[in-house]
Amino acid sequence: MILDQEAVLQVGFQSEPIKQQTHRMFLLRMKLMHFVNSLHNYIMTRILHSTGLEFQHQVEEAKDLDQLIKIHYRYLSTIHDRCLLREKVSFVKEAIMKVLNVVLMFADRWQASLGAWKMESITKMESDFKNCHMFLVTVLNKAVCRGSFPHLESLALSLMAGMEQT
Repeated sequence: MILDQEAVLQVGFQSEPIKQQTHRMFLLRMKLMHFVNSLHNYIMTRILHSTGLEFQHQVEEAKDLDQLIKIHYRYLSTIHDRCLLREKVSFVKEAIMKVLNVVLMFADRWQASLGAWKMESITKMESDFKNCHMFLVTVLNKAVCRGSFPHLESLALSLMAGMEQT
């Protein structure tokens, strides 16, 4: 994003100084990028890569077509579980979707330039993100500690690393 003089003048009338607004926007941007990168890394490494390797090994050891069909069904079921698509973890998926919606709203405003920002909307996005992020970290950590979803440990740790220290 390039800040031109006209954009700076357009925002200059707002109550918060331009440097603070810009700082808040960049902080939120980095937090959202960390979240998206953590989720992407979880999907690519913990779900697709490692589950794919397990599947490949099992396929190589299959003795007949029936066994191959069962292996494939288990693979699809595992992917479905680890992508949080089961009903019992729908609340986690909903929280992730809410954060991803915040990411899309932020991206729209980011593309619109600095003059399109209203601090109320930034404050709301920060609040929505913080609440969902805190919820996800808490729920994922409890699930991992109970041993319910061991595959979520890497996602929980990554999201915890991105939390604000208070």
